[in-house]
Amino acid sequence: MTRGLMALLVFALLLSGTTRISGQTAVRSAQHDYRVATVAEGLVQPWAIAFLPGGDVLVTERPGRLRIIRQGQLLPQAVEGLPAVLHDRQAGLFEVMPHPDFASNRLLYLTYAKPVEDGKQGTTAVIRARFDNDRLTNVEHLFESVSRGRGHYGGKLAFDKNGFLFISIGDRQVPPEGNLEAHPAQDLSNHHGTIVRIHDDGRVPADNPFVNQAGAKPEIWSYGHRNVQGMAIHPETGALWANEHGPQGGDELNHILPGRNYGWPVIGYGVNY
Repeated sequence: MTRGLMALLVFALLLSGTTRISGQTAVRSAQHDYRVATVAEGLVQPWAIAFLPGGDVLVTERPGRLRIIRQGQLLPQAVEGLPAVLHDRQAGLFEVMPHPDFASNRLLYLTYAKPVEDGKQGTTAVIRARFDNDRLTNVEHLFESVSRGRGHYGGKLAFDKNGFLFISIGDRQVPPEGNLEAHPAQDLSNHHGTIVRIHDDGRVPADNPFVNQAGAKPEIWSYGHRNVQGMAIHPETGALWANEHGPQGGDELNHILPGRNYGWPVIGYGVNY
């Protein structure tokens, strides 16, 4: 399956919760022709999608459910084994991603808003679990961000070719006011507005850029982000790219490098809203 076709299928799936899409809609680009088709209907706030070996498709629903599409049909029962998920405003179940060796180890990674402070707020967290017989088993809590708030969770995942796991964490909607250089997204002592990098088992890599910096969170790979909700590894160069929700008119596409400060909220485009 080409990347372009996969993207179109994802687009069709995300819309299917509210709108039916024609199964024969033709889409033309400079190099290819595509067909847009409805993959599944009846989903509630679908957020992420993962294609598994063998043809199954996993979809997260933000209220806290993981669903299976099998042979073109949405199975009626949600996957069992998920932890408690905070679903409020922007909070919920976010990413689902298979391990690069999923075919042999059956491991899935999921990000979600973990309820904290008696469930009044949430923090971005990551679990790892085996996916067997349509349920999650051996659930491990790999990472919990030091960040609190009601929005801008980030929650995207990406594996690079060396098996390192990248996780995006938003600025948690801390207002860009006052001394902007003191904003949490500019403070390495927390995970607000960062991309972090860990091993696939949750350990911190020894070559992370801030491992030896006093007071800094060792998981941090880059910082100064507002709300990264798209990450991809270039298939040839291995470079990490991220798209970021900016203020109105200020969305960004960035090549992510270790230790770099991407500026938010000191530097940015757009109008805050």
